[in-house]
Amino acid sequence: MTFESIREKFLSMATNPESKEKIEILNEKKDVSLLIRRNGILYLYRFYKTPELLKEVRPKREGQPEADPTIDGQTEFRENGILFSVGVTFNLVPTDKIKEKLEKKYGKPRKESIGDDKVSGAAIWELVERRENPPRGGFAVVWREGYKKLPYTRRIDYFSANIRDIIAKDYADFFSVQETKTLRDLIP
Repeated sequence: MTFESIREKFLSMATNPESKEKIEILNEKKDVSLLIRRNGILYLYRFYKTPELLKEVRPKREGQPEADPTIDGQTEFRENGILFSVGVTFNLVPTDKIKEKLEKKYGKPRKESIGDDKVSGAAIWELVERRENPPRGGFAVVWREGYKKLPYTRRIDYFSANIRDIIAKDYADFFSVQETKTLRDLIP
């Protein structure tokens, strides 16, 4: 989903007099992030758009609509911000309760790390459906922090696997832009 579509969705929900949910848009940066408070829980929607510098290396094809990588798996230049990640922040909850619920639904975490204090760290669940082509889904990260020497969680992040691949491709191109421009200037 694009920045505009998600923003419009929350604006309509916030202004709907029949809505039972309390929704506030706290902060927004066009095509970058959208901070929403929904029933007392903070949601940070993060968006990705291809850096402007890559326009010179990978110009957009004329006359064709912008491809939607979430549907087609294409990695074209993104002029509009597309949803990449959602972060949820809430009051402290014992990590064991959250981990138990996620393990019931998704199985054991793919990776776990524990900090030097033996309490803080993170656990990562891979939620990718590999039978689909391109694979759909992403990764859930449960952040642990110490409180009274026990592990608690106040934040969970979800990252899209498809958009991660787009960012990886753009990252590789971004650091070779100068070389590509130089080669284009040298070749008649």
